[in-house]
Parts: sequence; structure tokens; C-alpha cells
Amino acid sequence: MGEVQLKETVMKQLEEADDKLIRMVYAIIAAYYDKEDPVISYDVHGNPRTASELRTLLNEQVEEGRKGNYISVDELDQKSKQWLKRTR
Repeated sequence: MGEVQLKETVMKQLEEADDKLIRMVYAIIAAYYDKEDPVISYDVHGNPRTASELRTLLNEQVEEGRKGNYISVDELDQKSKQWLKRTR
């Protein structure tokens, strides 16, 4: 099967595909094109984060710190003591 025929077949099958297949194909395509933007971490829910996503997130957090949007070590210490208290 030639390249043109192959593309036409794939497009036709995608038009008829269910959500699961579309997500699988998308993941394959995204992985193919994301070779230069590797996954380097995961969030608390297990979702992957690419280098560019993490860079953006970290730059935003640095900017928040520069704006003064942070808590001091003493405030963190007080909050963490509350976390460690028993709830009973």
C-alpha cells in the first residue's frame, strides 16, 4: 500500500473510530512529535509533564515569588505543626 493510500485509509478509519482509539492514536502521534520535549516529571495524579510544561510552571512560580506571593519559613513551620496534629 502506498503512502497516499495508507493516509487515506487511516483518515477514513479515524473518522469512524471511537474515543478510545482516537486517544490511542493521539498518544502515539504526540509521542512521535514530542521527541525533543521529553517527559521529565509527573504531577501528583500521575499525569506526565514535559520539559517545556515544567519550565513554564517553574517560571510562573518564580514570578509569583518575586511578586511576594509566598509564605515565610516560620509560617510554614506553624502550618506544618497543624498538619501533624491528631484529628481525634
